[in-house]
Amino acid sequence: MEPSLYNKKCTVEYDGTEFHGWQFQKGLVTVQSEIEAALSKIYKKQIHIIGSGRTDAGVHALAQVFNFRAEKYIESEPLNLGLNSLLPRSIIIKKVEDVDVNFHAQKSAKSKTYLYKILNSELPSAFLRNRVWWVRNSIDIEIFSEILSQFVGTFDFSAMCTMKSLKENSVRTINFINVYKTEHIINIEINANGFLHNMVRNIIGTAFFIYRKKLHPSTVMEIIESRDRKKGGPTAPPQGLYLKEVFY
Repeated sequence: MEPSLYNKKCTVEYDGTEFHGWQFQKGLVTVQSEIEAALSKIYKKQIHIIGSGRTDAGVHALAQVFNFRAEKYIESEPLNLGLNSLLPRSIIIKKVEDVDVNFHAQKSAKSKTYLYKILNSELPSAFLRNRVWWVRNSIDIEIFSEILSQFVGTFDFSAMCTMKSLKENSVRTINFINVYKTEHIINIEINANGFLHNMVRNIIGTAFFIYRKKLHPSTVMEIIESRDRKKGGPTAPPQGLYLKEVFY
């Protein structure tokens, strides 16, 4: 008879600057490896966690979600406190919850929102250098928003995917893109039912390329319809990207 398993859902915030991304990689420090090491110490056996998705090196999260199953039951509050006492200060577990054993952080997700930050100012920031993409030349937020709005809808986003697997379905639905400015920072929120590898950073980079070259916003559709990554703009740097929220 198989032992009963208890399923925990955790929400985690992290600064991705010092990590080689979310996913475990042998010999490298990743967010997943740090959390699994802390959990394994608490449970006194190897614990494997399932993330809602991957984030690349240098990318941050305001509310990444993961779950894990264990035979031993530990109350959520002391587990939360215990994890934070073992993890580096760049990783904070914000919430631990009991969930149904069938809950899966990745497969149960309905949509995700990513946030991208551009510091649009004459000078860079010593304090924000790992938190934003610095762009010196002034960006007209209305024109930039119009370009980004062209990405909303259901399309084959092959042209926005850096590493495409032939087996992967490249069709995704972007539900909304919100653009707003706070002082010198342009904030771009993108919500979709799923994302391809580097999709958000490629969208931002392509939108900026179109803006800088003063091309018509309809250029977005020409690039998307080409399904050719080489037709798009460069990939925006990782430090401006945050996984903001996962919806279930």
